[in-house]
Amino acid sequence: MKLNKLIKHPLTRAAVLTAGLLNANVTMAETAVADCVLRDTAFSVQLPAYDVMTRPEARAIAEKYYPGLFETLPAWLLSEKMPSFATILTLEQLIARADPAKPRLAELDAELRALPVTEAVKAARCARFDAEPQYFSVDDAPVQVLVYQKINGYDHGRSVTAATEALTRMSKEMGYGVTVTANGGAFNAKNLSQFDVVVWNNVSGDTLTLSQRAAFEDYMNNGGGFLGVHASGGDSIYFWDWYRDALLGVQFIGHPMDPQFQLAELTTHENSAHIAESLPDTWSIKDEWYSFAAEPDLEGVEYVITIDEDSYAPGDLAMGGVHPIAWKHCVNEGRAMYTGIGHREEMYDVPENITLIKDALKWTSGHGAKVCAE
Repeated sequence: MKLNKLIKHPLTRAAVLTAGLLNANVTMAETAVADCVLRDTAFSVQLPAYDVMTRPEARAIAEKYYPGLFETLPAWLLSEKMPSFATILTLEQLIARADPAKPRLAELDAELRALPVTEAVKAARCARFDAEPQYFSVDDAPVQVLVYQKINGYDHGRSVTAATEALTRMSKEMGYGVTVTANGGAFNAKNLSQFDVVVWNNVSGDTLTLSQRAAFEDYMNNGGGFLGVHASGGDSIYFWDWYRDALLGVQFIGHPMDPQFQLAELTTHENSAHIAESLPDTWSIKDEWYSFAAEPDLEGVEYVITIDEDSYAPGDLAMGGVHPIAWKHCVNEGRAMYTGIGHREEMYDVPENITLIKDALKWTSGHGAKVCAE
């Protein structure tokens, strides 16, 4: 038996997912690049910094109020090529890093809002998204896993590669078919219907168009599976409320930097899906530890792994009380789990983490205990 059983809200669904639901013959309209996120949104300090600094007319206004803004900050924050950290910071957040007092912010915002959102601006904002629908052929394995790893924000580099290799290896060991893609065009109803679970492998930044988002929301609401890994819950701003509020249930606020990677003690919790039930009650690993603005605000959420804040130094990022690192819940008929473990590439060779991910794959694919259904 594990030490604790933490269930924030009682589960309301506990039935077996109808066989064949994910293979339903669903059609959708062809995705057009014109439906990208924020395409028509006015320039402002709440826009991604990337969409201001890469437009000369907007950048000039920002530099008028904050001279040298784009020269004083680290280059890794300000890449004009994808992926770019500047896509996951608003202009206001970027300014706060250079000048926390943020003088004349309202004046800057007003002048930016007066700029026209031209067709050229719209095209530039849509350039980082994939317009063409993708359709994959899968093998005859009884469970199909789609590993999605498009990155427009912060690129975890070798950790993404290590996770890809581990997820592929684990899926095959479990007898599952696996497909890997970094193309958002994979998110259409016909293609998604082939997969039991979609793993978001350290995805960062907005990567899906509005129609691709709608296809994924429909997939989840009707019995699909989601497993989010590390950076897939680590952006400082989201322009997709459903993803942040209904799928993750949290807002990332930061991680320690001095030092960035710390040994910490984790606690395994009982849950209705039996995820990680073979792990020790407590165990320790060294990784980068995310903090969130609050505990997950989700109906029926169950904590799988929590972290003991007394075992490492979170500093002013301490959440106090319970600090979850991995949790699961139902999204209507869909199954969702997130784990914050996985910045260091070594994490994908840690036996406890491998067990955690394998158990998560089993449950999110609909083949574990207590799947979600009305």
